[in-house]
Amino acid sequence: MLSINLKIVKGILVPEKICVIGEGSWGSAIAILLAENGHEINLWCHNPENAHSINYSHVNEEYLPKIELDAKIKGVIDFNQAFDGVKLIFEAIPVKFLRKILQNAKSHFSKDQTWVILSKGLEQETFLLPSQIVDDVFFMNVKKAAILGPSFAHDLILKKFTGVDISSTNDQIAKDLIKILENNYFKLRFCGDMIGMQLCAALKNVITLAIGIAQGSGFSDNTKAYIFTKGIEQISFLIKELGGSIETVSRLCGIGDLVLSAFGKFSKNLQLGVEIGQGKKIKDILNSTNSIPEGINTIQSVQQLIAKNKLKLSFFEGIYEIIFKGKDFNKVLSTL
Repeated sequence: MLSINLKIVKGILVPEKICVIGEGSWGSAIAILLAENGHEINLWCHNPENAHSINYSHVNEEYLPKIELDAKIKGVIDFNQAFDGVKLIFEAIPVKFLRKILQNAKSHFSKDQTWVILSKGLEQETFLLPSQIVDDVFFMNVKKAAILGPSFAHDLILKKFTGVDISSTNDQIAKDLIKILENNYFKLRFCGDMIGMQLCAALKNVITLAIGIAQGSGFSDNTKAYIFTKGIEQISFLIKELGGSIETVSRLCGIGDLVLSAFGKFSKNLQLGVEIGQGKKIKDILNSTNSIPEGINTIQSVQQLIAKNKLKLSFFEGIYEIIFKGKDFNKVLSTL
């Protein structure tokens, strides 16, 4: 039976060691949660200065400057150290950079490892989801799980109650991960549709951009509700086309995540959409920030997918044209 190598320490089910790849807000939030549950964490950092700050000041200066990190979280910058003695790896990398980072980690991969997907997006050109990118880079069906749902890093760090969905290549892996991750403020619910989960997680960011554009353009809540509903229709269509289950849309990873992203105050995709709706050019916005919301990568991937397969998805096509071709929002709205 496939499972995660576990041991009991002070009554807690604990793996030998856990690696989290990515020191951004979400990767750090998961590392904090795992440390809170008693686990020791190797947090792989792209930025060496962040690793140094984590180890010597117990603060992630770039992403969480006001949060003191548990001493059980160790910042590392090379994969040899990150994977030393590790069988469980959480990846929290933007999809645009996921393949490159996995290729750099490839020499440290082993069949004994279990990978947990936290990324949300769709790779350009290949149209692969994060779990599929992992398999593609490592040339095998990797033991893995995906954990996705309505979960702002800010709220999780402050121990606000959060519920997400989990899917896995093996039921025992999912059960073990639930034991490792759950506590009184973080809950996981099993979903048997890893494809649908990841598509929901990726596509909801595009809907959020559209709602932000409407808001920035001065449209009302009525309009945003219309966009929300039409967006769900097109997400459902695309999920069915790509092998997922339409029922997944109604879960935490679907409508739940979309509601949080589209109306939550910490939504980067929403804020970007608002700025576009106010007339700012996407190039200027992206040049002024180090953080590119995942919806931008996803809408480009979806547009490529539509063109390649000659799909008719006017909603996604319209949003792409607004963002990258300057098309008027009113003209797009009238075609939905």
